[in-house]
Amino acid sequence: MRRAAALRRVAKTGKFLVPAAIAFFVGRVIQSNWAQIRAAEWDVQPLYLVGSAVLCSSWFWCRPLGWSLLVNGFGQPVPFTAVYRVVRRAELSRFIPGGVWQFASRVYLVKKWNVSASSALSATVVDLVLTTLAALVPALWSLATVFPELGHVQRVALIGFPVLSIAVLHPRIFNSWAGFVFRRLGQRYVHLEIHWRTLLGIWAMYVGSWILMCAGVALFIRGVIEVEPGGTMFIGSSYAVAWLAGNFAMISPAGMGIREGVLGLLLAQWMPDGPAFALAIGIRLWLLLLEAGWVSVGEFLPRPEPAPEISPGQ
Repeated sequence: MRRAAALRRVAKTGKFLVPAAIAFFVGRVIQSNWAQIRAAEWDVQPLYLVGSAVLCSSWFWCRPLGWSLLVNGFGQPVPFTAVYRVVRRAELSRFIPGGVWQFASRVYLVKKWNVSASSALSATVVDLVLTTLAALVPALWSLATVFPELGHVQRVALIGFPVLSIAVLHPRIFNSWAGFVFRRLGQRYVHLEIHWRTLLGIWAMYVGSWILMCAGVALFIRGVIEVEPGGTMFIGSSYAVAWLAGNFAMISPAGMGIREGVLGLLLAQWMPDGPAFALAIGIRLWLLLLEAGWVSVGEFLPRPEPAPEISPGQ
């Protein structure tokens, strides 16, 4: 018991110390390489930035659409406009330390539509798994660049991983291992009743949105600085790697610090350290700006009201 309590205290302290240490490291890199940042070939290109905004915006629409299909797959029909507002608002809570608030927020916000907590949580977990599996596809493009000796592994992975994902995403297999995980966590898992093609379609949509997101990040970088011609594909896929690192760490809210640190290190393969880490922070701010814009759009969408619950005997 004492050991478990001590581990919880260490984890709680680490949630603040680790991001702070990484943020300090990123800040030190920028400070010590300020001359590089000033000497970099910064060149704002509005057309590239517009293209970046358009491509990155697919991410902010595909996630609510995917979660809408999943919630319906758990037998809980909710209009898309309502789901859109729930997802976009809930995603903002990921900046609260703890790592669970964006999931708890979805459960709470969708409650007014008579969606049970277990269904909302199950749909959210499925959504996270699909998003992570989708992010691994563009992330694999970076494998051979960072580790040249793994080039043959990259080729096998790019072919084998989608096949593995298709098998794992079969509803029967998915419900089996997801139910096991939920039981281990002491939670009730509601079986996902959805056609295999629909589940694969959501995954494929997420893969497409990830590719567009990575291309949008590459366009943002090209829209503010000159980049070597051969680095575009790698630069874009680097964001997926950084996103995965921030998510798997789970010790930092929204991957703050960790994501920028990993992205800065990867971008430094193609440019000096100073501009690389400055761009990593710039990408975070750019995506936050786009996210805030799409959250605002949700406030102007139609607001259908849920049908009242019919109590037994009525």
